[in-house]
Amino acid sequence: MGRIYRRICLLRSEGRGPEAQRIEDTELAAAAAQARGDTDSGPESDERMKALLAGERERVAAAVALAEVLAPMLSERLAALAPARAAAETPGRERPGASPSGEARGIADFIDEMLAQERAEAL
Repeated sequence: MGRIYRRICLLRSEGRGPEAQRIEDTELAAAAAQARGDTDSGPESDERMKALLAGERERVAAAVALAEVLAPMLSERLAALAPARAAAETPGRERPGASPSGEARGIADFIDEMLAQERAEAL
């Protein structure tokens, strides 16, 4: 149930309310019904479920806040790595899928940039 609700919270934070509502009405409702069926439903059960959902809502809010802080920092760091990467690459030899504008880059490209910067700093 927590995983489903985290996804709902994330969708809402991205402005995708209708999709979040659809998941809440289908998947979350089914998971809640199953959870209530496994235990005796009552005020105590409802309170535990509310506490679980509140905790998941807080987790998503904290993760979104962290991402908002880290994304610009990572972007700046990667931009600073671009000159080090260009110096480390052999002219005329580029990685497949990498473009000069930085499009279609993957995790491996970012790791290569970080390693290149570390090598440059060690020299």
